[in-house]
Amino acid sequence: MIIRKAVDSDREFYKEFAVKLSEFNRSNHPERSKYDDYEEVLAEIRRKAEATFDARDENLLILIAEEAGQALGYALGRIYEEDPCADNGTGRVGLFDELYLDKKARGCGLGQKLLDETMRWFQSKGISRVKLHAYSWNEKAKGFYERNGFKEYAVSYEIYK
Repeated sequence: MIIRKAVDSDREFYKEFAVKLSEFNRSNHPERSKYDDYEEVLAEIRRKAEATFDARDENLLILIAEEAGQALGYALGRIYEEDPCADNGTGRVGLFDELYLDKKARGCGLGQKLLDETMRWFQSKGISRVKLHAYSWNEKAKGFYERNGFKEYAVSYEIYK
């Protein structure tokens, strides 16, 4: 298994897996949050994935995990400038934005390799602060990130009436 930077020919794969990530998340959200037209959501996810893929530059990294020429998953890392009035620190920040592995590729260390390579990329860019987001229901993801030194920092709340 290898980890490599995305190349132009990975565009459709990246879009497909961005949709699969959304479908995975959607399947775990409570029914009360599924009131929208999901086909419209998926169309926007595809559009956003295309725009993200096309925007690859020195501040955006898409890594592809593959075996025998078959793509199995990806990771997305971004570097951005934190809001100048952020009371929890400003300046350049890394965001480990997305991680997805096909079902058949889970449990064999690829997620760890994708995270490690993304963290090396952040370090090579002088980024010492990295954020990420995980849904509260995703215990596997939360455990994975905590085992890698990430600490819970902010919590979001919702109410349905």
